[in-house]
Formats: sequence, structure tokens, C-alpha cells
Amino acid sequence: MIGSILPFSSKSQDVQTTITSEFRAGYSTNTYLNPFFSEWNRTYDSGYGFNSTFGQLFWDKGKHKFDINGGYIYEPFFSEQPAWHGYLAYGKYLIDIDQNFNAGIVAGTSAFQSDLERNLSWIRPYITWFPSGFTSLNFKIGSNFREYTNLPNSPDTSNRFNSYSLEFESWFNFRWQLKAGIYGSLDNLSSPQNGLSTSMSLGRSFLNGSKLTSEIQFINYSSEFTTTIDDGGGPGGPFGPPGGTTTQTQSIDDQIWRFKLEAAYPVTNNIAAFVSADRLLYQSSSLETGISDVQISGGLRFSFIPNIISSRKNIVEPVWNYKDEEHQITLKFRGEGNLYVVGDFNNWEKPGIPLRETSGNKYVASLNLEPGLYEYRILVIRDNEQNWLEFSNDTTTVNDSFGGVNALKIVE
Repeated sequence: MIGSILPFSSKSQDVQTTITSEFRAGYSTNTYLNPFFSEWNRTYDSGYGFNSTFGQLFWDKGKHKFDINGGYIYEPFFSEQPAWHGYLAYGKYLIDIDQNFNAGIVAGTSAFQSDLERNLSWIRPYITWFPSGFTSLNFKIGSNFREYTNLPNSPDTSNRFNSYSLEFESWFNFRWQLKAGIYGSLDNLSSPQNGLSTSMSLGRSFLNGSKLTSEIQFINYSSEFTTTIDDGGGPGGPFGPPGGTTTQTQSIDDQIWRFKLEAAYPVTNNIAAFVSADRLLYQSSSLETGISDVQISGGLRFSFIPNIISSRKNIVEPVWNYKDEEHQITLKFRGEGNLYVVGDFNNWEKPGIPLRETSGNKYVASLNLEPGLYEYRILVIRDNEQNWLEFSNDTTTVNDSFGGVNALKIVE
């Protein structure tokens, strides 16, 4: 199954919670390459550890969706540098305007500290357009508020940064994902090259759930400053050259290139292993030579869905595998009745292809599928009563034009 195809959504009416923990170890020569630092500091040239635990609460109620995330991060360095730790929390509200548009707002806050303290909060309204089932265009505009304390040899500072972004995402050939974005400052619309950032990434998903992603990012900063130079001059008088000063305006162009490669492999349904590498090139018109930095890390990511909000016995999350030249669907179901999978592969004829119960409330069916795109649903029949089961929020789904949703299966 493909994860995170943006135009598709799940219509579950139940609240869903997810817990994710990540453990990694790595080496970095610049904190700018750290996803939670974002500050330029080349003195943190050291190996590091990384531990984070995040919780997600997702509620889907018809056209309205609410997504709340929060967690704690602890990152010790394998040197004398103090550990970087803090929390991050954000929420998102989304409303489906129609089949091609949705809009919403995202807001959040974070507080981190090491030898300095940084507090950050943001709010961004956005609108998303889906020109096709596999393509989205997202526009955001909003403000960031930053506050720094305990800065070495500097006073405490706070500032507001007004920004905009335009992001494009498309899936093609079912397994390739292309992302591109433009990010800039609303305060520099008269000189958009100052602080302008662009990025592009290409990802490839595989049948076993593995994913390989490459990304390139470019940022340009332009600034001008004025200096006053003393001309010196002579002793003056009616015949001597007068003394004086000359004002000069100079400009500095800074450019940052960042290259990233990441690979992820699902060890189990709940555990994924990953490795990533970054290369950063910094060039400035004020420097004779550029600066190069690197980061490499790897680790494990654990995720599970606890049943702490409400009963989810009628919510299923299909998992597909390719085995013995057949596509096998597996799901867990704790209710009563017989289960069937119905879809494009059997012309939606009920009752469909039966799923057999194995062990631990697991149900399995094997299908011989040709390459293509298939929509399907899970039917439960008990006491001559037929009902469709709902899909979890992690299942890729599409609208069925009748007020419901179908799950999606892609075969290459």
C-alpha cells in the first residue's frame, strides 16, 4: 500500500490515536542539518544520539478533520556540548470544500534548550487544490514568532517572521513521488531573492513497503550594508585638499545548497529501520572559499495504535504482501461474521472473495491481480445482514461518489 498520497483521505467517524518513538545515532558537523535545531552552529561537530516520542490524535467527522500532535525530544551529544531537548506540539484543522479543494489552518509551538533557549510558535492558514487524483497544490501564508534567551555574548532577542509557501506533490507510475516547494518572506516581497528557498524531492516506494528518497534544497540570502570611509585629506586651508568621508554601499550574497538521501525499510508492521545522509555547501561573496558540512544517521522507528479512545472492532487496516506470485491481503477483525473483499478485481459482485480466519483475529485472502489500480471494500455478513467495514485513518482511500470511501490497491 502507498502511504501519504495527499489527495486521498479516510472517512472513519472514529477517533484514532497513534504513538511513535524514534531512536537514532549519528554524526553531524553543523546543527543546521538537524531537523530540530535550524540554527547555524559548526561548533557542534560531534556524534549524537536522538530519542523522541510523539502522540497523535486524529478525528475525522465528515468534511471536518482535526489532527493534534505533540511530543518530547532529547538529543545528547557525544562530546562536552550540552544536550538539546524540548517539546513540540501542533494542531491542524481541515475542511473539505469540495472534491478538488480543501482549506484549513495549522498552528503550533515548541521550546528547546541547550546552551541557549529557543521558543517558537507559528500559525498558518492554507488552501489545497487537487487538480487530479494523484496531484496536489498547497498554498500557505502565516507568521512565525521566535524568542532566544541565554545567547552567548548576545542580548535576548525576539522577532516575527511572515512567510509564504507554495508546495506541489504528485504521484506518477503509482510508486514515484515528486515534491517541490517555494518558500519566501512576506517582509521581502520587494526583494524576493532575500531568503528565498526552493526544494525538490523524488521518492520511490517498493512493494515491501520500503522507500528511497532524495532531496535537494537551495536558499539564497542577499543583504546590503553601508560603510563610511575617511578620505584623510590634507591640512586644509585655501589651497590644500579638503578632508572628508566617502559612503560606500556593499552587497553580500549567501547561498546554501543541501543534498539529502534517506532510505527506510519496514522490519515489521510496527517497526521501520532507516538511514539518512546530508551534505551542505555554503558559499558567500564575502568568503574566498566555501564551507562544506555533512550529517549521517540511522536508527529505528516504532509506531502503534493504542485502543484507548473507543472500541475499534469495526475498523480495519488492510496490509498487502506479495507471496507465491499472488497478492495477499491481511487484516485484523474482532467482531462476529464472515468477511469478504469486494472490488474492481471481481466487478464488485457480492459477497466477494472470502477471507479465511487464521489466528489472533487475523483474516487472509490471496488474489491473482494484473498490474493496475484497484478499489475495494471489506464486507461483513452476519445473520444475513451485510455491512461495509470502515478503514483506519492510515489506509489509503478514495471517495466512491456515494458518500463513502473505497480503499486503494496498486499493482505494478
